[in-house]
Amino acid sequence: MKGWVIGGAIIVIVVIGGVIAYLVLSGHGISITSGPTSQVYIYLSDKPVKVDHLYVTISEIAFHKEGGGNNTWVTCSLTQTTFDLAQLVNTSQLAAQCSLTNGTYDIIRLYVTGVQAVANGQTYNCTLPSGKFEIPLGPSPIIVNGTSYDVNVDFGAVNNVVIAGNGKCVVIPVIHASIKKHS
Repeated sequence: MKGWVIGGAIIVIVVIGGVIAYLVLSGHGISITSGPTSQVYIYLSDKPVKVDHLYVTISEIAFHKEGGGNNTWVTCSLTQTTFDLAQLVNTSQLAAQCSLTNGTYDIIRLYVTGVQAVANGQTYNCTLPSGKFEIPLGPSPIIVNGTSYDVNVDFGAVNNVVIAGNGKCVVIPVIHASIKKHS
């Protein structure tokens, strides 16, 4: 057997504003700033696939805040969670909720610590080209000023899973994000 290409995944991440209160309460050393915040909810979903399971473990979600230099990343979630994308067919699952302080956010970062594919009863540990993905929020950044937003991140992972005949599994997702004001 030369290998398989396993088809169609989408991780949909829905984001509605802010993180500081969570980080303070969980002891991550971020101080409370005054002013309004917005809530952030992150959802995952998927399209039908040819694998029994595609487990993706996300250990951190962060947002880049414009105007603060290259290292201005605001952590949204540090909770490591594993999602089975094959079970999220035509539905979504909450991945995280956070609060962002006022400002402009232009990139979401996902830290992926592991991916496993299960096909025909066999489990494959998959490799990724990078342990983190930085996805521009587009077509324009979100401006947090008390307005809540939905940010949908299309991970495109299952469409890009290759299981070779030698048992190696590689995932090369094609990721993009779209935003809209939360209703």
